[in-house]
Amino acid sequence: SSALPQRAWSPLRRCVLLGPQAKLMSACLGCCSTQGVDEESLQEPVHVQGDFENAPLLDSRTVVNDNNRHWSVCGTFCGGCCCLVLLGVAVAGSFAWDCISKTMGQDSIVLPLADKIGGNGFFSLQNMSEVPRDRWQVLSGMLKENWTTDKGYRFGYASAEAAPQLLYDGSKVDGVFDKIPEKLRGVYWMRGNPIPEVLAVVHYSKWYEEEQTILMPNSPWTWAWWGGESSEYPNGLDMVSKLVYRFSSGRSIAESYTDATAIGTMVSFVFDKCPKGAECEEGGGNLTYAKLMSHPSGDLRKHGMVYYDGYTMEEMEPAKGVPANQRNGSLYFRRSEMFCGLFGRGTGYNLTKILDGKGQKIEPYFSEYIKFMDKKPLIIWSGLPHNQTST
Repeated sequence: SSALPQRAWSPLRRCVLLGPQAKLMSACLGCCSTQGVDEESLQEPVHVQGDFENAPLLDSRTVVNDNNRHWSVCGTFCGGCCCLVLLGVAVAGSFAWDCISKTMGQDSIVLPLADKIGGNGFFSLQNMSEVPRDRWQVLSGMLKENWTTDKGYRFGYASAEAAPQLLYDGSKVDGVFDKIPEKLRGVYWMRGNPIPEVLAVVHYSKWYEEEQTILMPNSPWTWAWWGGESSEYPNGLDMVSKLVYRFSSGRSIAESYTDATAIGTMVSFVFDKCPKGAECEEGGGNLTYAKLMSHPSGDLRKHGMVYYDGYTMEEMEPAKGVPANQRNGSLYFRRSEMFCGLFGRGTGYNLTKILDGKGQKIEPYFSEYIKFMDKKPLIIWSGLPHNQTST
């Protein structure tokens, strides 16, 4: 046909025409480059004989140019690579969507408390018996390089050595701290967390004894984030975590906790008997196992579990060197399984207590945390806007 182009497309080019998802196939071009073909050459059609309009499945048999035979086979291989990748993406996407539907469809784990607490089932910082703004103001003066966001939330830097004690002092509030089970008091290091979140406390929360439940509001002085530069990493970080640290700074994540869409979020912990397959002893009680859920805007009737279907705390056996009087509650596995285990079951990190309920260091954990930090600072959320009394 006189309208027939001088060259026809290789299988890779045909596959690229399948849709926008085919941009993923740029990765497949590497296999062709080893055969002397680059991406630019693939833009050139291959000379064929016959009717192009009636030849939808052109392959190496249509090629008459000997110079192109060495890459037509490779093109077929790469075309197969393209289709396999797209098939994999489609299967994974379907699996992920099914998981999200199931996760979003589950009930809130704290529905029984929704009516009990009043306020239409909402819980936030204003539900705490005391919000120690004056103390937070004093402690803020102990931080370095303080800054205030455009919405009035205050942050600052603390050394790795000082940050745990500051966090403890800022969250230990009379009338609140003493009502939290002793086992859960203290400062935890999120050891193995791939996100640049380093320290956390649970004891600035509200404990409901009958329901064995903790409601934890989003609050200053309960969290600390990595404060090093984007080119700096803690000791012992794996390659995947380094990429996360590189592109998600501790500062940006810290400030995101005060975004309009996040400021009212609270977390619930519902403790129960330890189930089979968990890290804790099967059937064990005494706060060895808890399910966790996030609740956007503090609404106990709803939850924000979109990707996570395995979201628990499971007590583990602490290191042998931990003193007997500090062992209880010193180590939990913080399970965080995404997309129904698509990235593997048993994913998560270790909640490792470095200060106990009396503010005393727990060894060897505290020294291991200091080594991890490599003399880099932490970021602490230190205060609310002056005209704000709650989140």
